[in-house]
Amino acid sequence: MRKMNREEGFTLIELLVVIAIITLLMSVLMPALRKARESGKMMVCMSNLKTLTTAWYSYAIDNDDKLCGSWNYNAGNWGDPWDWAWAPWRVGGNAAVSDYFNATQEEKKEGVRKGVLFEYTDDVDCYHCPSDQSAGKNFRSYSLPDSLNGKWGKGKNGNAKWQDMKRLSQLANPSQTYVLVEENDPRGYNINAWVINPNDGKDSTSWSDPIVVWHGNRSGFGFADGHVEAWKWNNETLKLFRDLASWRQPTPQSEDGIYDLQRVLNSWPVPKR
Repeated sequence: MRKMNREEGFTLIELLVVIAIITLLMSVLMPALRKARESGKMMVCMSNLKTLTTAWYSYAIDNDDKLCGSWNYNAGNWGDPWDWAWAPWRVGGNAAVSDYFNATQEEKKEGVRKGVLFEYTDDVDCYHCPSDQSAGKNFRSYSLPDSLNGKWGKGKNGNAKWQDMKRLSQLANPSQTYVLVEENDPRGYNINAWVINPNDGKDSTSWSDPIVVWHGNRSGFGFADGHVEAWKWNNETLKLFRDLASWRQPTPQSEDGIYDLQRVLNSWPVPKR
């Protein structure tokens, strides 16, 4: 008999089986890879918060206990000399960018460089979280609470229900008090300080400025004693923080949502009694 030679290769069925196996493996591996990638970004974010918190503390030590300003502009000049960071600024110019929502990345970075904390970091990138997906196209991902030498609290020009503090030594419970938060202000560049509800202060039953949820279900905080934490949110809080299109100082309804709000209120910076 004449010997028949057959080209070796996959049959159609064998090829479909291989494709199915690869697809299954990808469906298992991709979520793990995304989670690992996000974990890496969160580690960078936590490092940023650590750097900025240390800079915030160092500024006070070097300036006779005085706190840097938590706002980013002042009427007329868009930035007090003691503010930690400024609004977007004309690169090489002497004026702020009036259309800050559409400011360029370089203009946003220039505002960061104008702030008093930049000389303690010397790194614009540490002001930006790599997971930042802010609705306001912000470059600076972090904000200071208004009670840390802001403009709304009692003892300054505002009427909000919290005490404004100008000195580090005034601050109570540094290990339990955050001084930097991840903010997601949809108006652009995370305008001014981060605030809780100014009408009720620490007794508020509703949110005011939104916090970010870029790290899955967590947000980062930098504390006055230098340590950082990532807080996990429940489903109601996550939905509220993600629904910026209808953000109107929402009031949590569930027990878990109320717990999340109370946790943030409890760590708001307050003066010693």
